[in-house]
Amino acid sequence: MANKTLSILVAGPDSASTRPLVEGLTEGVSGTGNIRVTAVEGFADLTARAAALAPDAVVAALGDADRTTLDGLFRLARSGGCAVVLFADRAEPGVTAAAVEAGVASFVVDGLRPDRVRPIVDTALSRFAAFETLKRERDEARTQLAERKLIERAKGILMQQKSLTEEQAYTALRKAAMRQGRRIADIAQSIITASQIEF
Repeated sequence: MANKTLSILVAGPDSASTRPLVEGLTEGVSGTGNIRVTAVEGFADLTARAAALAPDAVVAALGDADRTTLDGLFRLARSGGCAVVLFADRAEPGVTAAAVEAGVASFVVDGLRPDRVRPIVDTALSRFAAFETLKRERDEARTQLAERKLIERAKGILMQQKSLTEEQAYTALRKAAMRQGRRIADIAQSIITASQIEF
């Protein structure tokens, strides 16, 4: 992250609550790259602001946040668009578990000191990036598996309809894909769709 300018959206109920976050993110920090901090008061339009700014992280001082505010922050975390770091004076039973379930990168209770903010945010950003990599790899693996199943099914259809061997069916799929400039899985899907049409 040293070569990139980090964009951080800081939120809190008022300027007194956001000040330690801003100070912790911007003052006395060296060797960790550039950082752009945008501070907002209130949580009402936080999701819209996050969508407009596309920050790397949203860092919020909750104060005495109500359930609606928490639900909004949890929705923001679930969206997966950025890391969400929450600092709370206290947490009701179950709130921490709900935060973890929602994908909040870090939930700190009774620990908002300016000197702790940047290390916590850096750790949360690293954790968020690692989690996003895992999700991407999982999604790619699922896509590959689904595509393999499509190709196997299309090969079976070609083998049955055209009396081809498995190798000949795959070669036919590959040649069709090259000829049409499409992916083999797309050709396979077309064959499966065509085979399902009843006359």
